Amino acid sequence: MKSRVPAVMIALATFAFGCAAAQVQEPTPEEVRRLLELKGPAEALFVPGEVIVKMKPGSRLTATDLSRLGIEDGIQVTSGGELIYRIAPSVMATLSPAEARNRTLAVVQALKARPDVEYAQPNYILGIARTPNDPRFSEQWHYRNNGTGPGQSPGGISLPRAWDKSIGSSSIVVAVIDTGILPNHPDIVGSPNLIAGFDMIRDLAIANDGDGRDNNPTDPGDAVAANECSPGSPARSNSWHGTHVAGTIGVGKTDNGIGVAGVSWSVRVQAVRVLGKCGGTNVDINDGIRWAAGLPVPGVPVNPTPARVINMSLGAREPCSMTPATQAAINDAVGSGAAVVVAAGNDAVDASQFFPASCNNVITVAASDYRGYLVTRYSNFGPTVEIMAPGGDVLRDDDGDGNNDGVLSMVQGGYARYNGTSMAAPHVAGVAALWLAQTPGLTPAQLLAELQRNALPRTSTQCPKPCGAGLLSALRGEPSTLRVVNLNLGLNLGWLQQGAAFKPYRPIPEMTADLERVRATAATAGYAGYNALVDNALRKLLSGQPANNALAEINDLIRLFQRQATGINLAALTLGIELGVLQQGARNDNRPISMAIADLGRARTFAANAGYQGYDGYINSALRDLSANQPVREILPEVTDLILLFQGQF
Repeated sequence: MKSRVPAVMIALATFAFGCAAAQVQEPTPEEVRRLLELKGPAEALFVPGEVIVKMKPGSRLTATDLSRLGIEDGIQVTSGGELIYRIAPSVMATLSPAEARNRTLAVVQALKARPDVEYAQPNYILGIARTPNDPRFSEQWHYRNNGTGPGQSPGGISLPRAWDKSIGSSSIVVAVIDTGILPNHPDIVGSPNLIAGFDMIRDLAIANDGDGRDNNPTDPGDAVAANECSPGSPARSNSWHGTHVAGTIGVGKTDNGIGVAGVSWSVRVQAVRVLGKCGGTNVDINDGIRWAAGLPVPGVPVNPTPARVINMSLGAREPCSMTPATQAAINDAVGSGAAVVVAAGNDAVDASQFFPASCNNVITVAASDYRGYLVTRYSNFGPTVEIMAPGGDVLRDDDGDGNNDGVLSMVQGGYARYNGTSMAAPHVAGVAALWLAQTPGLTPAQLLAELQRNALPRTSTQCPKPCGAGLLSALRGEPSTLRVVNLNLGLNLGWLQQGAAFKPYRPIPEMTADLERVRATAATAGYAGYNALVDNALRKLLSGQPANNALAEINDLIRLFQRQATGINLAALTLGIELGVLQQGARNDNRPISMAIADLGRARTFAANAGYQGYDGYINSALRDLSANQPVREILPEVTDLILLFQGQF
């Protein structure tokens, strides 16, 4: 048989089939089981006709404004200073439930567009956190709320909390450019989430289905014999790669009591088949990209349901500069409004050597494990990586459940645990679909900025190689997500300030590392204007000047961030500064006791303002030590425990 070397190969690493019997997750108390498995509405609930509005200082809605918007004067004021406006009850009484919902949302959008409104939103109804009733959801550690407590995972992306706000929308289409789909899988049969796709493979030998391009993207398998693809190439069994990827995004009907869950419950997934035996060609992939985005492809019907997100868990070991055709296809898709999510690759090298991972205008995803660490044994990395997401590791069992820590999803005959950046990318694509359901107007660039802004920062231990903005979090714009970013930013600033203000000064290598973390964390938190100050401080320190010569820049950085932060984020930032000063001062025993006592008092206030809990005992213990004239170094354990306590409260 003629050997073939296609231009692009799947970015799949190793996989392992799950052998554990599927068991329905049943919490012991019956009431809890009923509550958690209670099916909720497909869309977030809110009080029909009520809108919460925060006006900018000195602004108010006039009688003319109220009349034009069809609302009554806001006479109820919340603890946050917002006003509650109502659509007149007489009007609401004439509307159907759907009309009332739409009318309310229309008023919200109209208010958001006003320059005198700080924000506007429906009056949401909250309940307990949602979890799907799919029996193997409990095995999907990668979806769990991020943390170390019961039912949490340090590498989880916090989907149960995110599902309280959005489970997706049928108006958002995610195209999976891959090996096709298994429409007869038990978790997919009858699912409204699978919509019509296309088989874009021209070459009959690669296609393996007896024909060329057509409207049937069913995956016939991609198994090959030894030497079939190229001399020396190994034999490989069927991967069912596209179905595994699509299962993570949400092609199955999540919360259907069968199998596994997907990231987005109500998304529409479109299979675009471009990979077959031995991979796929540039031509097919580039055509698949444009078709998925709703752009014309010669000889192919136009896609009637263009994708807002395109997932490509595939790649080849060439920089994108070597394939301008692929870059052009990506540019066209992004220009039409589709975000393109790609796998970083599985060779444990810099992703700049691979395409499409190194292409412009893509969201390149590295892989993390159960611990939230970069999987250094296979995941690519580097400056071209935008973010990291769960890719799993079938060689580890860090949660000790008896199963390997691969990513569990669908394959022919059931389910399997795979690992690879191929598994990481669809987590990002699925979260993107959730957020587009909430804010359909997000551009691809804005979507990337949101993903990076809400990512959980990683330490140099968690990411010894560059892994982008951090670990994917499905919690968009939540104060708690940004809260920990601001806390960590404050800690670095506190170490710097104390280390530059009191002898013995903090060692120069530690201060330069602090400054680089400040730069990275400030970018994640969305701050601006800090680079020049960081650069100036670094120049001073690296030129051999003493640490106190950088104190002016450090203080300017603190003032800069405090001017830009608000609310909980300002409280967390300032709390971090106080704790950083205390920790550095206790380590060197060079913080005056009177200052340390004042620091602890302020830390208590800022912790309360930031919404933290459980800190009083630590603060009281430290204050007792200081009031008894114990050296400041004696409170280091309490200060360190406080930091760990706050970092663990997402």
